[in-house]
Amino acid sequence: MLLQGKKAASFARKPDPQFWAVLAFGEDEGLASDNGQLLISAWAGKANHADVTLLDDDAIRKEPVLLFDALEAVSLLGDPRVVRVRTSGDKIAKLLIDAIEEGDKSEGRFSAHLLIETGSLQKKSKLRSAVEAAKRTAGLQFFADESVDIEQRVKQALKESGVDIGPDALRLFVGDLPGHRLAANAEIEKLALYAMGLDRAVSEADVRALCATEFEQTLSTAISATLNGHPAAANAAFDKLAMAGTAGISVLRSLQFEVRRMLDAHVRIEEGQASPNMKLRPPVWQSEWPAYRARLSKWPVRRLTRVLERIYDAEAQAKQAGGSTDAVVRMLMNDLARAAEAAR
Repeated sequence: MLLQGKKAASFARKPDPQFWAVLAFGEDEGLASDNGQLLISAWAGKANHADVTLLDDDAIRKEPVLLFDALEAVSLLGDPRVVRVRTSGDKIAKLLIDAIEEGDKSEGRFSAHLLIETGSLQKKSKLRSAVEAAKRTAGLQFFADESVDIEQRVKQALKESGVDIGPDALRLFVGDLPGHRLAANAEIEKLALYAMGLDRAVSEADVRALCATEFEQTLSTAISATLNGHPAAANAAFDKLAMAGTAGISVLRSLQFEVRRMLDAHVRIEEGQASPNMKLRPPVWQSEWPAYRARLSKWPVRRLTRVLERIYDAEAQAKQAGGSTDAVVRMLMNDLARAAEAAR
């Protein structure tokens, strides 16, 4: 069974008990993660706590038996158990499909629930196809937040922290939020911490003071210089980030977010949408749109797709190398900057 959008979100809050396993996916992995957490809370029920085993591609590929051992294990404290698998796509699809098909054979086959979280999956994905065909596994596809939903989420999060925000400040803050849910959550939390104890509503000046940090400006410069084709400027910005102790993996994730935003821009332009720049997350203001279009011309969809593949490879190399990831990230950014420079 496949549920999409609001139906998928509703299922995450109140899952049908006949389904023991769930595949949560979408272009924004943060959405899958947030809803996965809601699902775990719902499965925990009155116990208010679940015994969660977290596995990823590397762990399962090294020891395939881990997946089935975790699914069959029983909590020593009697808490509901969940095996949470974060995968990058179809790398461990066969093992996951085996588990899904085994769980279909009989109710209660495994002691634990299975939650699989991943990014975007094409319709031809083997994992997605297996889930849609399964009797006791649900597929939940999530789509990017709409502006109204984001505003409501920000207001609710601040309200829970006892913080008020003015309407103009809210629009400014939401407009600058990263499109990726996990990154957006971090910014919302940062604003809530900043505003606690102000004894007044958050103003536009507060939002600007909080968001316009030197780190963010330097990181933005590094990413922009890389994709615009300015190797020297990119390296200089990366040097400043390294001196400040910024982890290379953080730079890599920011690069990934921007590449995804550029892919989104290509889709909106191809569809002939009106003011596509203002529908991006965060939006590209009209004064900056001509320069952004020039960058897009250097990076057509096919090249951006290859860039994403290189980012995934660089992240894997960084994990394998251990210690500092700066060399791997610097090499990637330098290669991309020179490629963009040559595309003039």
